[in-house]
Amino acid sequence: MRIQKTLIAIGAAGMIALTGAGCGDDKAEDTVKTLQEQGEKLQERGQALQDKAARLQQDYRDGKITAEQLQEELERDARAIQEEATDATSDAIDNLKDADIPDEAKDQLDEAQKQLEEATR
Repeated sequence: MRIQKTLIAIGAAGMIALTGAGCGDDKAEDTVKTLQEQGEKLQERGQALQDKAARLQQDYRDGKITAEQLQEELERDARAIQEEATDATSDAIDNLKDADIPDEAKDQLDEAQKQLEEATR
């Protein structure tokens, strides 16, 4: 469940990047660039977590770890990724709300904020 929430937060970050892209406001463009860079890092961390999950599942099948150990380790790592994605997304929303962007983009920001809030409950 935590991994799904993490992916939702990353998706919200992607929506925000699209919202601010090409609007001509320097602050928005800087925010989008930063968010895109953070999004790439988060995707890499997400892939690394999937790889780790596969290794841990094999360790579980081999009797090296318990199911509880597997779950605790994955939950901890997923929580860290989710928190990073949430922070990056919240910062981007705050920065873009102050930028000179079209009303349609502001509506998309509101939608992304709602998705982020739902994902972090």
